[in-house]
Amino acid sequence: MSRRRFLAAVAGASATLAAPSILRAQSPANIKIATGVTPPSIHNIYMHVAYERGMFKEAGINVTDLLQLRGGPLATQAISSGQVDVTASDPEGVLSAAVAGHPIRAVSAPAARLSYMVAVRKEIASVADLRGKPFAVSRPGAISQYLMFPLLETAKVPRDGLQWLSVGGGRDRMLALLADRVKGALLHIDYAMEAAADPNIKLMTSVAEVIPNYPFEVLILRSELLEKNPAAATAITRAVIQACRYIVRNKSGTVEVMMKYSPSSKSAVVERAYDELLRIRGFGVNGDMTEANMTVAHDLALQHKQINQAIPLPKWTDFGPQERAMASLGKIG
Repeated sequence: MSRRRFLAAVAGASATLAAPSILRAQSPANIKIATGVTPPSIHNIYMHVAYERGMFKEAGINVTDLLQLRGGPLATQAISSGQVDVTASDPEGVLSAAVAGHPIRAVSAPAARLSYMVAVRKEIASVADLRGKPFAVSRPGAISQYLMFPLLETAKVPRDGLQWLSVGGGRDRMLALLADRVKGALLHIDYAMEAAADPNIKLMTSVAEVIPNYPFEVLILRSELLEKNPAAATAITRAVIQACRYIVRNKSGTVEVMMKYSPSSKSAVVERAYDELLRIRGFGVNGDMTEANMTVAHDLALQHKQINQAIPLPKWTDFGPQERAMASLGKIG
């Protein structure tokens, strides 16, 4: 489906957003939410949108705390320890928690596709040109390294054909690229769009085009909530899906929420990132957690030693809330 037809389908669902919720918590449910990125990325602004635009309230969910933590691991720790009821993190975080026996489950994939981009210095014409060149990663074995492997294989460049340089997080990788300390880096979309403002930097490809069946983030609930209040679990999931639908049909409103929580961001950079996310279908307007993409995430995490043992799907996912929410909302696109 073309982007124009997709957006038209989402716009056609706007009546659903305006109508009273069919699925509400059985009684007002008090919920604590933690977000894992501060300031947020445009790709994980859906929790803030659900809060600011009233989707949680409409669903009978009373958000008593919206904690903004610095890092997905902290958010995963917060929900694993019972300090919060809801968060979002990458699949590897849920898998690691499951290995440790923590009672949490992924219930949908609001950040439905990977939003990393390969950014390079302007003289690099192809992935093959990176052979023998320094390439920034956060650390050996991290996702910023192993997501590059399929691209290297396609270009027939061995994994040890690049000089992997450990420089730290996304901003550090961007700065290393801008300073010409490295010739390439895998950057999350916000940093990629910021770096691309420099005429010496170009964006080579989106990882979503190479690994399309892999969510960037999943919505996570505590197992206790899923078991004791399934109506609230469904209402939360439904509200986040509604937030994703709002995002893809309302650019100005989404950017407004983003700028509220990230006032130092440049609106032009945010808007470019937003446009790219729509191009790759980055938001889970239908929940978008599937057995297929969860299996891909699991197998890559196991292959690259992010987890040390296989985890059965029911041990870290619960498709019930998404299925019930979608039965009410209906599929679009």
